[in-house]
Amino acid sequence: MATPTPTPRSLPTSMQIRSNSTSHVRVVVRVRPFLPSELESKDKGPVPCISVLNADSDPRSGEEITVHIKDQWTSRNECYKLDSFFSQENGLDSIFHGEVSNLISGVFKGSNATVFAYGATGSGKTYTMQGTDRQPGLIPLSMSRILSSCESSGSSIEIAYYEVYLDRCYDLLEPKAKEVMVLEDKDGQVQMKGLSRVTVRSMPEFSQIFASGVQRRKIAHTGLNDVSSRSHGVLSIIVSSGGAVGKLNLIDLAGNEDNRRTGNEGIRLLESAKINQSLFALSNVIYALNNNEPRIPYRESKLTRILQDSLGGTSRALMIACLNPMSYHEAVHTVSLAARSRHIANYVGPDAKQETPRVKVDMEAKLRAWLESKSKSKSVQVKNGHFSPISGRTASLSAKKPGSARPTSRVMIKDHGFAKGSGYRLLQAADTHAWYCFFPRL
Repeated sequence: MATPTPTPRSLPTSMQIRSNSTSHVRVVVRVRPFLPSELESKDKGPVPCISVLNADSDPRSGEEITVHIKDQWTSRNECYKLDSFFSQENGLDSIFHGEVSNLISGVFKGSNATVFAYGATGSGKTYTMQGTDRQPGLIPLSMSRILSSCESSGSSIEIAYYEVYLDRCYDLLEPKAKEVMVLEDKDGQVQMKGLSRVTVRSMPEFSQIFASGVQRRKIAHTGLNDVSSRSHGVLSIIVSSGGAVGKLNLIDLAGNEDNRRTGNEGIRLLESAKINQSLFALSNVIYALNNNEPRIPYRESKLTRILQDSLGGTSRALMIACLNPMSYHEAVHTVSLAARSRHIANYVGPDAKQETPRVKVDMEAKLRAWLESKSKSKSVQVKNGHFSPISGRTASLSAKKPGSARPTSRVMIKDHGFAKGSGYRLLQAADTHAWYCFFPRL
């Protein structure tokens, strides 16, 4: 019989999904259990450096929780305000039922949602998203819930799976490596050009397709992790329900690495540099959004382009900050960035399209009006230009003057000779047959 898991520190469902168009990025913390090697290294048992201060408060009150991070070897400590806390005793199903399941209902109504795991290498991000056969992660739990809901609603499901490796996107559902282009449509939404989609009808079918994609993802051994993800993995679940199309993005971010500890060399060092660079770009985006800067640097990396809709966009977003209970510095770095993400506001729902109205411009009519105005001005010049010294002086700028090194214009001039009965010379521009100008005799 399965043992009951403790109740997570989270807000009630009524406060998580709101009817208005503003939704802040929700940030929760998951502290991974101790590894067997960590348990063997301590005689009296290791003590986690992360705890929650207001653990006795009522979670139904809707108040935020305070995460306390204390260095075991010094007196340094930090406190951060977050939305929810999942300790080492909480299972992955607690995170799903407390946080992710609330987002799935909106996907069937045409809304977009994003769940991404963030943290240092070895903090349990991939385990949180994929899990194991005995304890499924958020990806299989989400897919199982969506498939069961589709059976009753008659909706259809498609999935897409790709990775961001060395700041390039590759389709993981294709047997051969295929690069995918990250583009924007006319509405400013990020689109993946060339990304394949596969229809899924059952959980065994999904497990087979997803497992083949996981095997194609780049992994390697490092000094801190035997199986370290060398790329950011993104699984998109597209749900078509009637006329509404919603999407759930489940993102497993690669962890930032300290190369002094990992001992990376060669290609591992290059991978680590690209991973840290993309995560640094993510921190710059969060900083710019929190400070209301006019320019948000989404284009600094492929990762921030993909997360553009989740950070300051039109998608409900959930960030799961995965923490290593033994590392104070990594926990502070992860939680500090996650805490700043809570202040980012996304604009979701039907009101989001009303926020930025787009005026449709008839370019054909605009061009026609411009041509008509130009033709009228030309006809006035021709009508008033006969024997006019003003027009003669203006047009003479395009003719070659005596003693000049080169003409001031490259327009070809055709000489018609002198006008009969006048002292003016008649010239015509070769490319405009309707324009006639009169010049004084040279």
